[in-house]
Amino acid sequence: MVFKSIGQKYGFVSAGDVYRQRIADARTEEQVKAQKLIEAERKKAEAERQKAENAEAKIVQNRTDTQKVLREMGMSEEQIAEMEARLEVLRQSRHS
Repeated sequence: MVFKSIGQKYGFVSAGDVYRQRIADARTEEQVKAQKLIEAERKKAEAERQKAENAEAKIVQNRTDTQKVLREMGMSEEQIAEMEARLEVLRQSRHS
């Protein structure tokens, strides 16, 4: 059981009680702010991760489409590999 003074027992509030309550309220407020900040950062990171996944999926789809077109054009697997290497160099030079 928590110690209570006679004043607290009968409902009187001391300056110390008010001070301690203000400190507790301030801590609670800071915790809420920190939680909101953490949640915002978590959402931001999730959005970035999703964006990266979408970009990767798009690259894979483009590569598949390129291979399909080159095969339909009658190119050999060696020629397709050479063309893919050239395309990859172009992609990397764009990102630089």
